[in-house]
Amino acid sequence: MSHQSLASLLNELSRKRQALITEGNLTLIISDLSAETARSIKKAAVAAAWSFTIYDCASSETDVDDEDEDFGPFRVELEKPLPEDHVQEQALYVATEVGFKAFLVNGHSAARWHLLGLTQPFNTRARAYCGWGEGGDYSESQATKSPRLLVKESATLRKVPEDVRLWLLAEGHHLDEADPLHMLWAGQAFGALSRCFANEIDTSGSKLTFKGPPKLNLAIPEAVEGHAPISLKDFEVVQEAAAWVFDNAREAEVKHILLSAEIARSGRADGEVPEYFRENLAAALDCARIAYQMAVSEITKDTLKSLTDLRKAVTEETSKATDATRQAIAAISTALTVGLGLIAARLTLQINPYLISIVMAVAFGYTVLNVMSGRKFINIQRKLRKDWQPKLYRFLSEAEFKKMVGDPIEQAEGLFYKVSRRGIAMLGVAGLGISIYAFTYSAPAPSSSTSVVSPPQAPAAPAAPAVSTAPQPSANYTATQTQMYSQPAPASRPGITPQREPAPQPEIKPQPNPMPKENVPSKPSEEGVSPVSIEQGIFTKPSISLSALRSLGVHVSVRCTLFHEGSQMAGGTYANTHKRSIGRLIHPHDRANRADDHFSIF
Repeated sequence: MSHQSLASLLNELSRKRQALITEGNLTLIISDLSAETARSIKKAAVAAAWSFTIYDCASSETDVDDEDEDFGPFRVELEKPLPEDHVQEQALYVATEVGFKAFLVNGHSAARWHLLGLTQPFNTRARAYCGWGEGGDYSESQATKSPRLLVKESATLRKVPEDVRLWLLAEGHHLDEADPLHMLWAGQAFGALSRCFANEIDTSGSKLTFKGPPKLNLAIPEAVEGHAPISLKDFEVVQEAAAWVFDNAREAEVKHILLSAEIARSGRADGEVPEYFRENLAAALDCARIAYQMAVSEITKDTLKSLTDLRKAVTEETSKATDATRQAIAAISTALTVGLGLIAARLTLQINPYLISIVMAVAFGYTVLNVMSGRKFINIQRKLRKDWQPKLYRFLSEAEFKKMVGDPIEQAEGLFYKVSRRGIAMLGVAGLGISIYAFTYSAPAPSSSTSVVSPPQAPAAPAAPAVSTAPQPSANYTATQTQMYSQPAPASRPGITPQREPAPQPEIKPQPNPMPKENVPSKPSEEGVSPVSIEQGIFTKPSISLSALRSLGVHVSVRCTLFHEGSQMAGGTYANTHKRSIGRLIHPHDRANRADDHFSIF
């Protein structure tokens, strides 16, 4: 016989109440046995190679022979044949249905249970059930909200499960109604999950209260926790409702409130849990889902509005951080430009180096204050986001909030910090260099090879001439006023040296002309010709014949002084300066030769 034969025998004796079985982690105790039952267990244990010990009513060891009938009842202790690498905290080996039920009620920390006699393994969201000595794939699901936080219990011994994942089948796993171990687990799961739907549980732990309105009280019969016949369909409805409520930890509280309220409104009278759930739980679950969708729709509207406001706030904070970056760049650029301007001025002008240092210090201080104000603003905004996030945006998880809000703003703030650090460092180095350069640089002295030549001074005039009122000359004579002196032989006069050698002019031959009448030149506007004004001066070359001037029809207004050698002024009554025509300014003894007279003009 195998392990399965021994397990089947023990389960059969338990069902017929012919044995009292207590199973532990390492041993199995079967008590209240008759001598015949003890001998059958002994035989099965020997066949399965299990170690055993038989005790009589006096707790003495015995072999249960035929003559020992009067020493009953007997007790058999079996030792489980466990693997050598067995760890109690990780795996649990269960041999009987009674032991399986006891471990389900009392709980065990092992994540893998090996059941002797299990035909089809199955997994829950936090535990795996497999055959004796078998192994299988197992993955624990994400933790959800504990039902004990949602259900109020008055009993000292809490019956609401701490972790609902132990009673929720994993995705893709189903129970077999023909397997007694499957149905045993389903019965225990039905009772545990039913308690998770209630709002309150009384001190006995068997009366469930749903607040409603209206208020509803349901009782859990003792038979439900044992081998009470429940259909797999009833279990599946409870399993579906529990999975919907506790699927998401954040939504568990809202869904629990909705489902408990719909359970209370679905029926009309109090009753027992199995019958009430069989009739009303499916409809209550549908109504709770509809109510949740409606609530989600309303929440979605508010959420969308909050997200829109959040997006605007993120955009505004990002733009403010960008503006702070622009202001920092502008301040740094302005300070650097001022420094370059001071260097350029230092190269060309003699500027006090202390003044340059003071200006650079002021520019550097202004830039530092600008950057400090930007950093202060960023720190304030960061603290406000941290304080208001759990109050205004609780619907967003920390990861979502960081992705939607934190990362974009941190990028803008990081750019500001990078620009401010590098800009301040660059400006500090530049300011220090400019200050050192201002003190060490000296402008070059002017070159000594360049000499300044003073302009020549003109000779002083012999006497102050009178101001002429004659018309101004034409473009042929560009001198403003020409001084003229009349002498008999001005060219041979010693001691007179010309200031410059004028360009040679073509000789003008005089034309024979009768003695003209003495005429006073008319105004230039009446004659239609340009008059020539000749200023008083020393007689120098070139000499122009008077007759030549007359032959050209030029009227000459002359202001002159006549000299004779050896005297400053001569000419009788003409010693004074007069404005007269040419014919009237000639000395009487020179009138016969006035046609050939010459005047020196310069």
